[in-house]
Amino acid sequence: MTDPPNGGLTFGVVPLQEQVVGNVRRSLVVLIGAVGFVLLIACANVANLLLARALARRKEIAVRTALGASRARIVRQLLTESVLLALAGGALGLLVSLWSVSWIKTLGSASVPRLHEIAIDGPVLLFTLALSLASAIVFALVPAMRAADLDLNEHLKDGNRGATLGGRGQRTRRMLVVAELALSVMLLIGAGLLVRSFARLQQVPPGFNAGHVLTLELTMTGRKYGDAQVVLETYRQLWDRFARLPGVTASGGVSALPLSQMVAWGPITVEGRTPPAGEKFINADQRIVAGDYFRAMEIPLKRGPLLNEQDTRTTPRVVIVDEHMAQQLWPNGDAVGKRIRTGGIDANPNAPWMTLVGVVGRIKQDTLDSDSRMAMYLAQTQYGTRAINVVLRSRVNPTGLAAAARKEIRELDPDLPVYNVRTMTERVDESLARRRFSMLLLSIFAALASGLAAVGIYGVVAYFVSHGTRELGIRMASPSTPARIRAFVVVSTLVIVSAGVAIGLAGALTVARVMRSLLFGIGATDPLTFASIPVLLALVALVASYVPARRAARIDPILALRHE
Repeated sequence: MTDPPNGGLTFGVVPLQEQVVGNVRRSLVVLIGAVGFVLLIACANVANLLLARALARRKEIAVRTALGASRARIVRQLLTESVLLALAGGALGLLVSLWSVSWIKTLGSASVPRLHEIAIDGPVLLFTLALSLASAIVFALVPAMRAADLDLNEHLKDGNRGATLGGRGQRTRRMLVVAELALSVMLLIGAGLLVRSFARLQQVPPGFNAGHVLTLELTMTGRKYGDAQVVLETYRQLWDRFARLPGVTASGGVSALPLSQMVAWGPITVEGRTPPAGEKFINADQRIVAGDYFRAMEIPLKRGPLLNEQDTRTTPRVVIVDEHMAQQLWPNGDAVGKRIRTGGIDANPNAPWMTLVGVVGRIKQDTLDSDSRMAMYLAQTQYGTRAINVVLRSRVNPTGLAAAARKEIRELDPDLPVYNVRTMTERVDESLARRRFSMLLLSIFAALASGLAAVGIYGVVAYFVSHGTRELGIRMASPSTPARIRAFVVVSTLVIVSAGVAIGLAGALTVARVMRSLLFGIGATDPLTFASIPVLLALVALVASYVPARRAARIDPILALRHE
């Protein structure tokens, strides 16, 4: 793949807010959708519980109705109970959110812009109140209407009549569990895709070795460093001091450190190259290196020698390029010995030519999930830059090296400002912060969803076992062993799970397409993720139905039928 004409340089006009938050919008939309899914699953669980409670109170409601309570009054009473329950749940949720907000700020501080502005204020409290009331009314209305709509004669005569697996109330509860499972499948597959994508991203070779490397930023400014030769001499003394530090194996610097959001690029001209039609210039990253930078970062040398202190302002200009630039501009021959200069074809014709003396490996300059531009490295001893990102490679923990490095700099010049002292590993982790933030939050929501779905499955099966003693008693009275009863309950559960998984897989295809831009190294229909989630939910369903199934197998048919 070749770089586009004009170095791929384009421009666009966007609002400032879009510039600040636009690149995280897709992640936040996915997370908001996950929150909505978890809310729906929780509401479905509550509706399930309210429906079970209403069915258990059929005789009580029948008595109230016989004593003159109207259908509207019965519904109003049940809705009032549900609203109180929802308000209590909303209050508890607010308490949990107070802790969650501080945790989210810490987790996502390096990945989400303006995250520090998040707070639980008046609008948030009003939204929570409104959502709690709306959830209570919407999801409690059907159970309340179902409870108020009953046959007085039937329920007053036999208020304790057992449930059956195919009863109307049981079918409604199973449909709610199917909906919970479908939403859980979508969330789990979304989280699984992000986890797989993040694992792939962590395996991407950055082109350098970030382990055991300490970085810091240093700028030599002011009258003391007005002369470029003084700057170069001071840096030379600094490299000598760093080399004497215990454990340090190499030290150097670069104008734009990898994965630091630093960029320095511009047009270049290649000697003897005829630009194709439509090409105005070639754009390349231009980095100035000092000391033993390539060894300190362990960027491999592919061909030729490295830059050294013998390359000065009085010697011919030299340059090193990365292998990507060498392949793009000299695909049919050796790049070493060729000449380039900064500026486009219309630039100053007296600009000095630089001889290409070496080729180094390509690194990930911006992010691990994007390809870098062509890059060239210039010698600080020939260009005298004052701002340098210092890198120190050590055989020991680089964090413990920071104090010693600061001490050497203070002894050299106590007025030199030292800032952004971090290990290279920390910088790599920060470059992954946004993806890690999205992955962790979506995984937490998916775990909550699967837990709620398991509770829903357990509730349905346990309700059937506790209120379906008549049907189970008949089955136990027939030639059925406890093992067959357990199998009957488990298979009934797996039927519900299969329906939910099938619907969820269909919905997950849409979710995966929305998340396509958040993925790396895998497709939106990753077979491993789509195959493993149904298996995981089947195991969850088996665990959730195990205790009720054992209880069903222990039912005494004589006592069950006598009770009925």
